[in-house]
Amino acid sequence: MGDEQLMRRLGKKELGPHAYEQQMPARVSRLLEAEDGKNNVLSHVLPKLAELLHHDRELEVAYLCTDRVQQVSKLQHEGAHFCGYRNMQMLLSALDSSAGEDSWSEQRVPKSRFPVLLRLQDMIEQAWDSGYNPHGRVLTGGIRGTRKHVGTSEAEALFLSLDVPCTGHAFHGKEAWRELLDFVETYFQPAERDAVKARVVRTGLCPIFLQRPNHSWTIVGLERTKTGKRRLLAFDPAWQPPAKMQSSCDYRTLSGWSARVVLQRYRKSQRSLKRFGDFETLSIDKPD
Repeated sequence: MGDEQLMRRLGKKELGPHAYEQQMPARVSRLLEAEDGKNNVLSHVLPKLAELLHHDRELEVAYLCTDRVQQVSKLQHEGAHFCGYRNMQMLLSALDSSAGEDSWSEQRVPKSRFPVLLRLQDMIEQAWDSGYNPHGRVLTGGIRGTRKHVGTSEAEALFLSLDVPCTGHAFHGKEAWRELLDFVETYFQPAERDAVKARVVRTGLCPIFLQRPNHSWTIVGLERTKTGKRRLLAFDPAWQPPAKMQSSCDYRTLSGWSARVVLQRYRKSQRSLKRFGDFETLSIDKPD
């Protein structure tokens, strides 16, 4: 019996309430087909976060990913089914603008914009066809045109098929939260010691895809307070960016309570991470 035959088809626990769906409802499909990024994509978020963090008196140091990453949220009425795709879009947005001429084919990913959700489904299916994590089709029964949840395995297949080197890690058990924070801090810490003198370090690195039970985020940074506590900084596709981030007001004037309210939407504390015993990450390999 082959390895694929030995694999267990995943169910609702892993793939969500539509684990056995053959085709998503037409109304959802039409919504996704009309996706244009005007209502759920926000650029220039990282420079604003950097400014807010710089004025946080409790901060010892913060590490941030590339400014190029865009914050992508779910569309109104799309449901809570596509967070994995939204996080893939965020990683692609960071790569899209920073990749070299030979990083991937213009026919695969238009350099002007990351692929829409339905196109991502096609690309993942094509990655399986090309031999990248092909067991994914066995485990999911196929994802094209469905609302089945996807995660790190599908993201890895996508990026490897685009010749984007990436590495996955898994963290399990009572200390998973600590191991995750250690990994993220090591990933973002600059090799050049002099850069650490800054309170807010703009690393230029790609963000990290994070899968936790029943949901996923895009990690865009990590902060350490003067008391030694660490927090992830993440884009959560389940939520729209704070109004202050979307408005044309001068965010540099935010201070005190107003600044903390905005930052709170991006912070994932140690306490919140301790609720979970399992995490998976997918990070784009650092250039040599």
